[in-house]
Parts: sequence; structure tokens; C-alpha cells
Amino acid sequence: MQTMKSTLTFLLFITAFSALTGQFLEVSQGAGYGQAVYLDLTTGSNTAIPHDAWDIAFNVGGRSSGILINEGVAAAQASPAPEVELYGSTATHFAPADTADITRRLYNGKSSWDDGAFNALATPGSPFDVGWGNYSPATQTVVGSRVFFVKTRAGEYRKLFISSLAGGKYTFLHGPLDGSSVDTVTVDKTLFIGKTLAYFSFADGVVDLEPERWDLLFTRYVTPLPDGENILDYTVTGVLQNQNVSVAKLSGVDPPTVAAPAASAYNDTLTTIGYDWKEFNLTTFQWSIPEDLVYFVRNAETIFRVQFLDFEGSGTGISTLSVEVAGSVAVAELPRTVASSRLYPNPAPDRVFLEIDARTAAEDLSLEVISVAGQTLLASRVRALHPGLNQLEISVRELPAGNYFLRLRGSLGVVVHHLVKQ
Repeated sequence: MQTMKSTLTFLLFITAFSALTGQFLEVSQGAGYGQAVYLDLTTGSNTAIPHDAWDIAFNVGGRSSGILINEGVAAAQASPAPEVELYGSTATHFAPADTADITRRLYNGKSSWDDGAFNALATPGSPFDVGWGNYSPATQTVVGSRVFFVKTRAGEYRKLFISSLAGGKYTFLHGPLDGSSVDTVTVDKTLFIGKTLAYFSFADGVVDLEPERWDLLFTRYVTPLPDGENILDYTVTGVLQNQNVSVAKLSGVDPPTVAAPAASAYNDTLTTIGYDWKEFNLTTFQWSIPEDLVYFVRNAETIFRVQFLDFEGSGTGISTLSVEVAGSVAVAELPRTVASSRLYPNPAPDRVFLEIDARTAAEDLSLEVISVAGQTLLASRVRALHPGLNQLEISVRELPAGNYFLRLRGSLGVVVHHLVKQ
């Protein structure tokens, strides 16, 4: 294996759609990986937040009950790396709970955003035990069942009890060990519609940190790794995916030319990209990235080809990657008069072919190429389609490289395809 040196359902044409086509992106986590960065592949925009901006996160999905501890921390090489730590306990009542009740440290799972550290003590095979509480089918609520202990970045312990998840609201108690005060906090899912997580900070309370739209999160998290004799929990720098995003990993390929794989190749696991797309070479003391490794990232509308090109390490925290649109998730539902339809080649150089398998004849149709803003750029008439296979040739030579929609409409209904011009 060679290495390189480290240096839709379719949206309707009226929907705003700004996609990347073969762009290089730099994502900076800062010196010592001091921040987490949310990346939106559609626009190339990113949102950075400091690792210490939050302590606990709540999954705000409609039927979710996942609660996570913040495992993000700056690299120890750059500065001291105080962590937030979560511990389970045998205590079931908040007031008398003490650190003598602590059992073990808990970590977030890596299967989904519902697999949080607070969920780690769930009884295997039990459909109603969510780890921090028990679900009641009769009331459709989760009632807290155990007390947890959080060690803050300042080194102090606080006890915490999630009392319920009811009516779309998490309610929890927290306070110092001596019981001198108790704070009750509510996290209302309806205030975070469309997002994955709502965040809580012991310093600032409930905070809204997540951008409206993102696909990948560049961050620091804990994962079990072998040290030669044992499996230990290490903090790594890697990439997690949003809960509505799936990823296919292909190695031993030519990244610029390999086609997007079938839907069955995509994985919903948070760490499908993870941390091991890079490795540290102990001979050259540089980071290296395989040249034959590529990821296809699929969100609700688009499939992106993502290749990591460079990783600068803790000095700058910069990752460089190539991102391009590799296709759309699905073709819009076809009218009953059309058995099948495809557009090829796509991406297209100078011309593209629309293949229509029509069940009935149709006359006097309009064929349009539309910008992502909804403006008709090219238009022509199609005199007739006959029953069976029809092929229409469209010249796109004059179009700038980018993303468009091709629409055929008339008596047969409406057929829409996403078009990428090279």
C-alpha cells in the first residue's frame, strides 16, 4: 500500500441546493486539537466549538433516550488535558448518594448517538432498560433508576440523577457531594427540532451549539485500543458522522475514479471513518495517509466522495480533504406512465443522455435544465415519445461546472434528475 506524506429522494428543483464539486477543504481543530468542528459537505462550511463548551449531551431525536458525556479534550502534548469523567454507581436515590457508591468509569459507545455513556449500564437484552432509567410502555416515559457521578474538568465531583424523559423533556438533578444545593434542569427536545444533540454545561446550563446542518464531526473521543498486552481506553482524534448520515469505506482503489458503491455498502456506525484513516510513521515522525483509501458519505440527498489528503497533527490540528459530489441518493418517484429513467454519463462533460422507458406514447413535452436556484437555463421541446425505450440527447457544453436539475414534463407527468456538469 502506498502512502502520501502528511503536509434522495431528490430535492425538487425549487429547493435551494448548493453542493461542492471537486473542492479541497481544510478543517482546523486548532493547535492541540482544542476544538471540535462540524462540517457540512453540501456547502463546505464548518462550525468550530471548544471542547470545554459542554459537559453532557442529550439526543433530541423523537424516540431517542441517549445521553453522552463529553470525551473531547485537547492533546496532552499541547497543554494539560483536564477531562470530564462519568462514573456509574450502585446508588438509586439522589440525596444520600456518595462517591463510596461508585462502581466504574463509563464511556460513550460508538454505534450511534443513542449509545451514550449514561446508557452503558443497560441490561443486555432488556428492551426497557436504557441504562439511566427504565421505559414504561404504559406511560411512554423513562423513569430514572440510578445515580451517576461526574468529575468536572476542575477536578470536583458532582452527583447527577436523570429523573425522567416524559413528554419530550429530559429532567435531571445535579449538585455537589455535600448536598448544599440541588439544581433541577429540563432539556426540551422541541427546542432542538432537526438537530441531533442538545448540550448542557455545568457553567452555562443548556446550550445550543450544533449547527442546523452538518454531516461529519472532527473531534476527540475515547476508544478501546490494544497496547500489546491489554485493551486500554485511549483518546483519539477522528471523525464521527451525523445520525442521518451513512458512510462506505473503500480501500485498495483509485479514489478519483472508483464508483460509488451499492446502498448495502454503507454503514451507520458513528466511527465508520473514525481515527485510523491516518497513521503516525515512527521512522519519519510524520503522519501518513493511504493513497488508495476513499470514503463515500451519504446524507438524505447526496452522495459525496471524500478522500483525506493530509493531516498535520497536533501542531495545527488541520486535516485536508477532497470532497466532490458522487451522485444523488435516489431518483424522484417516477410517474406511472414511466417504467424507468436514467441520466448518463453523470457527471457529464459536454452532453448527457436521458433514457426513458415509457409505458404509453406522449407528445409535446418540455425538457429543461434548471439551476439549483430554480432558474431555467436551457429549454427545448420533445415532439413525441413512443412506448418503450426512448433516448434523448442534451448538450450541456455551455453550462459552467456545477449542479443542476434536468426536468422532463408533459402528458406523461414529471421526471426529474440531478445533473452534475464537469
